[in-house]
Amino acid sequence: MVSKSTATAPRPRFRIVATPAGPAWFVWGASGLLRSGLPEPDEGTARERIHAEFPDAIEDRRLESPLAKDLANFFRGKPVHFRVRLDETGLTPFRVRVYRELRKVKAGSTVTYAELARRAGRPAAARGVGQAMRRNPFPPIVPCHRVLTSTGGLGGFSSTRGIDQKQEMLELESQVD
Repeated sequence: MVSKSTATAPRPRFRIVATPAGPAWFVWGASGLLRSGLPEPDEGTARERIHAEFPDAIEDRRLESPLAKDLANFFRGKPVHFRVRLDETGLTPFRVRVYRELRKVKAGSTVTYAELARRAGRPAAARGVGQAMRRNPFPPIVPCHRVLTSTGGLGGFSSTRGIDQKQEMLELESQVD
């Protein structure tokens, strides 16, 4: 009798990265980056957020050192270009297009929800872009903080510190050469 072995996916791994703004974090899976998080008030809060979505994730302090360095440098106000493979599994085709277009917006620049919708091929979907930003699993790699309202207002921001954090991130990037 031949036994069938059941292959299981490797457990997601995570890393918490010290930044001047607090501990940022990311979770890595077999197909790339599963999730990243903006700085939290403390490491305990970061771990809670990670384990709420990935209860079986294990910490790996050596995980993706270039990404960890880039996250730390981003929050130090240094220029970075995130080169990381995103695991887009489960994202709608629209969200994938929106996130890919947004990654083309350079640091220190901004785009409106309406313009981003147009660039993603759905000019009437500005509200859909807003929802995609609210549900962005990859901040700041997918830089949702660079998206503004049609009047130039900050709009919303889904993070622990909310709109204040969005403003600070935009200010950091405006100082980058």
